[in-house]
Amino acid sequence: MTVAIIGGTGFLGTAVAKRLLAHGQDVLVIARGNEPVALPPEVRFAAADRMDSAAIAPLLKAHHVTAVIDIFTLSLRNTQPVLDAVGTVGGRYVMVSSTDVYSNYAGLLKKENPAVRLEPATEDSPLRQIRFPYRGNPRRPTGVDDALFDEYDKIPIEDAARADPRFETTILRLPMIFGPEDKQHRFAWAIKNAAAGEPFAIDARAARALNSYGYIDDMAEALALGALHPAAAGRTYNAAQAHLRTVRQWAQTILDVMGVEAEISEVSPDAKGIMFDRAEASDMDYPLTLDSTRIRAELGYAETISERAALERTIAWELSQN
Repeated sequence: MTVAIIGGTGFLGTAVAKRLLAHGQDVLVIARGNEPVALPPEVRFAAADRMDSAAIAPLLKAHHVTAVIDIFTLSLRNTQPVLDAVGTVGGRYVMVSSTDVYSNYAGLLKKENPAVRLEPATEDSPLRQIRFPYRGNPRRPTGVDDALFDEYDKIPIEDAARADPRFETTILRLPMIFGPEDKQHRFAWAIKNAAAGEPFAIDARAARALNSYGYIDDMAEALALGALHPAAAGRTYNAAQAHLRTVRQWAQTILDVMGVEAEISEVSPDAKGIMFDRAEASDMDYPLTLDSTRIRAELGYAETISERAALERTIAWELSQN
């Protein structure tokens, strides 16, 4: 079978292509081609804009695509053309969703005041009530047009994909992803501080905050299973590490992997410690954590490498950046 990846030349898409190859699949990557393309030679590439369903649909037909993994789902406006293209061939549509669909995210952003859910979210946990969470919020991922991010919301896309009868839908809700080539530099705050040999003075509001994470190759494996496993049809899955750590515990973990001894302390806001800006902008009493039991039980998902190896690779790449 051929699996197509829409927007597959970046951080996550490239990793997904490699995991699909490891599963013995033919892979077609469709992207605009405006950025350098560094895909394995076995991967076929076709240039097309995700907003142009009339260009994408013939590619899916010509390459006999049976499953599509959609990486760059930001708004319904930038995803409906993909849904329409997939509708011409049927098969399976695999959507990259996010932990930000759950109610805790609205509390974290101070957009709503839901009850704090301390336990990791399951796929059936309450979703946030507000829509378009980045409107009026200057803290947003880099590299995306502001107008598009004003329309950002995974929930309407999930709803539209599930409701479309032309194909079967699988949704993967992913956490913060780390690894080489991570443009968000998820662990740079800890790695750079450890490399400098300086004490860790962490804002106390952030020190005990919890977030789920996933290593890039592991999240790519989860998406590959979402496209290939028969049991994944019509299902929604969380994918994340099985364990949780606070910010302070992550600092200690990275120090240990790097073999660095440094003091870790928690400081008041007036000290403006590590993650001060984030603690000022967010209510960090709301954890962004995921329960990945379902995908492990139903699809046999498991991490592809040890966490230590994943962190070593991430640290080496981060230290190579200027």
